[in-house]
Parts: sequence; structure tokens; C-alpha cells
Amino acid sequence: MAKALISKADLELIALQDIRSFPGSEHVISVEVECEAHQPQGINWTLCVTAADGGDLDRIQYAAKVTSDRLKRRYDLRLAS
Repeated sequence: MAKALISKADLELIALQDIRSFPGSEHVISVEVECEAHQPQGINWTLCVTAADGGDLDRIQYAAKVTSDRLKRRYDLRLAS
């Protein structure tokens, strides 16, 4: 199955919505996509999650991992020109 190209901003928005949908992850306030130049094309990004005090860090970490894996199967990051 071919992956869809997606912008960094759109990927961050989708990731934030997906992570917040997990129970215990309501305190996530932002998600940032970091590009990794040393990785092969298509696997060249990671999610960095910021949460407010009071969040369940174990649940947030689980949500971020599951979301990252799911999104990496569906999307390739479109490089800015």
C-alpha cells in the first residue's frame, strides 16, 4: 500500500488528535514532528509530545508510541522546498 505524503503541520495536528483520544492522555498540549536527516526517506521523523502537569506519563508514552507507529505506516513526511 502506498503511503500518502503529508505536511509537517498536518501530521502534528493528526498526531495530537490521535494521542488525546487515548484515555489518560487528555493533558497533552502539543505534539511536534522532528525530522531525522540520518534516517531513510519515509522513516525520517519522530513525535515529541508535551503534556501539562497531572498527565499520566505512562499512558501518554503508550499513546505516543502507538500513534507514531500507526502514522508511520500511513504517511511519509513531505519535505519543505
